[in-house]
Amino acid sequence: MPDAEAPDAGCQDAPSIGGAAPASAAGELASTAGPSFAGDAPPSPGGRAGAATVSAAPTSTGVVAAEPQAKSAPAAGRAGGPQILQGPGGSRILQGPGGPIEAVLFDLDGTLLELDMDRFLPVYLQRLAAWVADLFDPEDFLRQLIRATTAVMQNRDRSRTNHELLYEVLWAGLDPARHPGARREQRQAALARFDRFYREQFPQLQFMARRRPEAAAVVDAARARGWKVVLATNPIFPWLAIAERLRWAGLEPDRFDLVTVLENMHSCKPQPDYYLEIAGRIGVEPGRCLMVGNDLRDDIAPARVAGMAVYVVEGMVLHEGEPGAAGAPRGTLGHLLQQFGKSGGTGNIFANQATLHGNNAALQ
Repeated sequence: MPDAEAPDAGCQDAPSIGGAAPASAAGELASTAGPSFAGDAPPSPGGRAGAATVSAAPTSTGVVAAEPQAKSAPAAGRAGGPQILQGPGGSRILQGPGGPIEAVLFDLDGTLLELDMDRFLPVYLQRLAAWVADLFDPEDFLRQLIRATTAVMQNRDRSRTNHELLYEVLWAGLDPARHPGARREQRQAALARFDRFYREQFPQLQFMARRRPEAAAVVDAARARGWKVVLATNPIFPWLAIAERLRWAGLEPDRFDLVTVLENMHSCKPQPDYYLEIAGRIGVEPGRCLMVGNDLRDDIAPARVAGMAVYVVEGMVLHEGEPGAAGAPRGTLGHLLQQFGKSGGTGNIFANQATLHGNNAALQ
């Protein structure tokens, strides 16, 4: 069982590990918004007391059970930024399209954590393929991973978790004659190898990320307001990979009422259903949720369609010109922290944004 070569912590370019994974295949997969691999179902992160956690009890299939989700999108309403109203004693009340804000959803990469996925994914994929090169042909392995990840991102069958669907497609597309790890009797060993990768090798990729100093403060400010707080990162990565990236951001899973991961979700960005599933899981109407993200296509536009208020974090904005995100309020995490009342800011960065409709003309 070969070990992956340890990365150089000072390296700034995407290295190839052992030449096992072709850069062309890694680049192709990166364009699909990233792969996902996990072994066993994740342990409970022990979220906030009385709060929803990242996973339910494992089922007989080894993946987490489905949980309730919102059934349909609300009627088109005001879904720009929330309005700020004055409450008793001069307190601030953030008003969403459906009433006072009760939950805040935070994207991770590019929002709470500075991480350029266009650079990160090829490095990650090459190291993953090298780590399992004795079990899978690297070229074919990555190409089938493209198909499996695409199937997960396009999935609308809510009877299966993303984890279940990914492995169903992956195993079906790998010829056991070429891929020893795809043989039925070897699959559990392959899953264990993936888990070892995320525990032993994935943490070494931290050199590609940079912590945002306001991230922990803005999450804690939302919690201090009594709101439910969700890490709404695209659930195409397993629990181990997302928990590790949270660590890079200086955050712990128990700061969140829900962390969306491969094993516990049934939908992905940029589907509005992903946001509706979150709302159903935490028991908050979409119109009382605020989605905070940097990707206009994956975070802002679909959250609006789902009926949520939105806020664009500047610095690493993706997909400029997305029509469904036109006019969305923007600012830094520091600006958002002020609006949450943590720093006593007075300006209203959400002014005049609550008249924007979730189902605007560009999306009808």
